[in-house]
Amino acid sequence: MAKDPSQQPLANLGRQASSLFAPLQREIDRAFDDFGRGLDHFDLFGPAPSVDLAETEKAYEITAEAPGMTDKDVKVSFEDDLLTISGEKRSETEKEGRNYRFAERRYGSFSRSLRLPGADPDKISAELKDGVLRVTAAKRPDASARRIDIKVGKA
Repeated sequence: MAKDPSQQPLANLGRQASSLFAPLQREIDRAFDDFGRGLDHFDLFGPAPSVDLAETEKAYEITAEAPGMTDKDVKVSFEDDLLTISGEKRSETEKEGRNYRFAERRYGSFSRSLRLPGADPDKISAELKDGVLRVTAAKRPDASARRIDIKVGKA
C-alpha cells in the first residue's frame, strides 16, 4: 500500500523536531536522574530497620535487619499487644584526612512498633545473629480466630 504523499511532510517534520529536541530531552532526563539520586537520602524513617512479619496458626515471626548491631544496641519490648523494636545504630568514628565522596549508611536512634493481637507476653523470644534480629511471639491458646455464623433474618 502506497503512502499518502500529503502525509510525508508531517513525518519529516516530526523526525526533525525529535532530533532538534533530543539533546534537550537528554539533559532533562539527566537532571531528573541526578535529582532522584538524592531522594533516597530523604528518608522519613531514618535508620529504622527493614522488618518482615509472618503469622502462623500458633505464632508471629518477626525478622528485622540489624547489621553491625549487638544485643546492647537493640531493645525489644511488648505492651498492650504492641511489640516495639528500638535502639541506636552508632556511627563509627571518622578517620582524620578522609574525605567522603558520599555516605549512604545511616546512623541514629530508631523505633518500630508492630501490633500483635493475641500474642502471649510470657512466650516471646528474641535472637540476634549475623545482623538479623528474629523475634517469635507465641499466640495465647484462647486468641485463635473463630468463625462467626451469620443468621439469616426473615423479611
